[in-house]
Amino acid sequence: MTKLIVRLICLSFAGLAVSAPAQTPRMTAAQAKLLYAAGGFPISADGKSPTNRCGRPANPRITFVDMNGDGRKEALFIDAGPCYQPDGRWYAVATQDAGGSWRRVLDGPGAVAAAGTMANGWFVLNATSAGKTTRLHYNGTTYAEARAAGAGGAGPAAARPATPSAPAAKPATAPAASAAGGGGDAAIFRAAGFKQTRRGWESGCDDPSAGALYDAGRIDQRKDLNGDGRPEAVITESGLFCYGQTENAFWLVSQQADGTWKLLYNEVGIAEFLTTKGVGGWPDISIGGPGFCFPVVRWNGKAYVRHRFAYEGKPCSPPRP
Repeated sequence: MTKLIVRLICLSFAGLAVSAPAQTPRMTAAQAKLLYAAGGFPISADGKSPTNRCGRPANPRITFVDMNGDGRKEALFIDAGPCYQPDGRWYAVATQDAGGSWRRVLDGPGAVAAAGTMANGWFVLNATSAGKTTRLHYNGTTYAEARAAGAGGAGPAAARPATPSAPAAKPATAPAASAAGGGGDAAIFRAAGFKQTRRGWESGCDDPSAGALYDAGRIDQRKDLNGDGRPEAVITESGLFCYGQTENAFWLVSQQADGTWKLLYNEVGIAEFLTTKGVGGWPDISIGGPGFCFPVVRWNGKAYVRHRFAYEGKPCSPPRP
């Protein structure tokens, strides 16, 4: 069960100042069991898998993201299947208290996404089912329709842009990210080959006619990875149409001495920067996704190339096709 929770595929909220972390929190088997139960997916009696509302085996994907700036990450569950009518999809959100206990604050059919604002200290959400979208505010206990959330004082007038002051959000506006000649965020996206559209920055991978879920590109991380005093940025994009079961891709771009940005690496999966390093102090990158054995790439002075396969720091062999 520990392996079941350690690596979960990330589906992120779109258009937020605070992004989902690239690495899933580690949990014991007992903690994982409590988390799934709080999300509405209790583990089956034989201990083999989560179950859905119909009592059938389920495979919910979980994203961990701090939705209220308290330093503790909420868990967003997404599952699909015939059990969930009328949309074939189900979502749930669980929050963790200071003692580590989980409780569900929202669930329902369809899809849920962040609205890009906050109310009552929490992200405002848009829930969509059967073609209807409902705006949800946190009311102090659970999420409820915005017009019915007055008990928490979180009416529309209380909404504000989603720019939490949590420490994790500060790198997004750090001076190094917009240094002279850097061109700001636009230069970062353009270096990765993204183009700005009405939905945001896109790599050109999405096909709206396919009807699959898609989240436009966002800058997920900013930090100096190799200690040269200049920042790197990681762009992530999510979508079923291009990225299949993995649902995510990332682009690593680096600021050059003249302030311009250069694409170093792009791959389908979830980037995790390791403590082991390649040439010039560049960290190895574990590329996460489904399963329990992941490729690790290393910088050779010119490019990131395949170096080994590992899981939780131990060598492994990927399954044969």
